[in-house]
Amino acid sequence: MQDMLARQVFLCRQCGECCQGERGILVTPAEHQAMAAHLGLSLEDFAARFLVRTPLGPQVVSRNGSCALQADGLCRVHPVKPRICREWPFLRALLDHADEFEAAKGACPGLAADAGHEEFIKASRETR
Repeated sequence: MQDMLARQVFLCRQCGECCQGERGILVTPAEHQAMAAHLGLSLEDFAARFLVRTPLGPQVVSRNGSCALQADGLCRVHPVKPRICREWPFLRALLDHADEFEAAKGACPGLAADAGHEEFIKASRETR
């Protein structure tokens, strides 16, 4: 029952739309290490290729309007992707604001177009 409700509200279509945009994906040291290891790169090489330093900490680089870790529409580090990517679409902004959830439905084909905000909140609780 738990998984069924979550699938009704969100089913990833692996379209890569959530990978579009400029930066915003902060990376912890543990995530940096896991992604580098997954790609067979040293920490330094991974950072040089895929990270940029910001006042908030290291962030994944964007290239041509999408995440630099995306290749052929798929995430190269999917098994070890950063927390914010693992949490999609159940992000705090979408859970706290119905209008943000509605906007996300327009961008993410994996979100059920007919799902209501309360149903989305309930699904987020049941997928944890």
